[in-house]
Amino acid sequence: MSRSLYRSIASLTRKLKDKPAIRFLMTIGFVALALALTQLLWLLVDRPVSSPLFFMAIVFSAWVCGFRCGVLAAFLSGITIDYYFIQPIFEFTGARDEAVRLLIFFSEGIFLSWLIEKLRITGDEVNLKNRELRALSDRQQQLREEEQKRIAREVHDELGQALTGLKMYIHLLRKQVDAAEVGPHVLSDGLGGLIEMTDDTIHTVRRIASQLRPSLLDDFGLIPAMEWQVQEFSRLTSIACDYETNTEKADLGAERNNAVYRIVQEALTNVARHANAKRVSVEISSHEDQFSVLIADNGRGFNLQPNQPLSLGLIGMQERSRMIGGDLDIESAPALGTTVRLSVPLNGNGHDSHRSSN
Repeated sequence: MSRSLYRSIASLTRKLKDKPAIRFLMTIGFVALALALTQLLWLLVDRPVSSPLFFMAIVFSAWVCGFRCGVLAAFLSGITIDYYFIQPIFEFTGARDEAVRLLIFFSEGIFLSWLIEKLRITGDEVNLKNRELRALSDRQQQLREEEQKRIAREVHDELGQALTGLKMYIHLLRKQVDAAEVGPHVLSDGLGGLIEMTDDTIHTVRRIASQLRPSLLDDFGLIPAMEWQVQEFSRLTSIACDYETNTEKADLGAERNNAVYRIVQEALTNVARHANAKRVSVEISSHEDQFSVLIADNGRGFNLQPNQPLSLGLIGMQERSRMIGGDLDIESAPALGTTVRLSVPLNGNGHDSHRSSN
């Protein structure tokens, strides 16, 4: 079946989700259509097989209208076949053979409806994940381009201006020295200005580099980097933060360290942007077989609807977790805040206790 037809049927299924009366009427219509087509075949061909068209009615009922409608279609189809096409026709005998035949047909129809329902749910989940991944990919490309523009602008505006100023200052000092118009104190002041401008330029370079990848992560490790991130978050947002960890040091490897840091960074960014929270807690724990991080806030929360796309930020967090073999669990409810739990498997090592409050 073509992808466009599948999307059309999936769209119809979603529209009928809250309309049970229409779904049951459509089920009856599918069975009636199977009966009409089978009757037509009996006029054209001597005693054709009758059940395939009714099985098709069961399939369409379960796919378009849901499992319960598939069960209804199986019941109606079994009764219809026995009444119209099994000798003696146009009557129910109540015989043992008839009861067994109906029971077998009902069982087959129910099992077929269950399979169709599972396939439909799986297909919907796959389509949802594909849509999320496409949206995430588009968003990542957009963010990458925006980041490139921002870096180019900062390099051009700040570093470019600073280096241009240094060059002009050096030329001025050179001309003054060549003309012997400066005394030692003037030259000393000029060199002091150059040193100050150089310090500002170095600070700008470090700031830009830190935004691209925090040096703390490479120089001191994951735990100090996350503690610094929590402190910076509290300082910049004025949101009270509780930070707790049972280990001073944890090395998951460069790739996993970076992924865990970015997940925590994104979770805190979401709190600042959307939660309207007054307090955030960050708990880090390392045990023999698992490293885990919990970020909880007391903000407004939100509804987590099943089979509904998540925000791109949450999708990105889940993808980072998946890439390092971790498990990310998000819990939220209106007015009850949001909790993000990240668990990453690891080889055990020792840990010390450490607590602080920002």
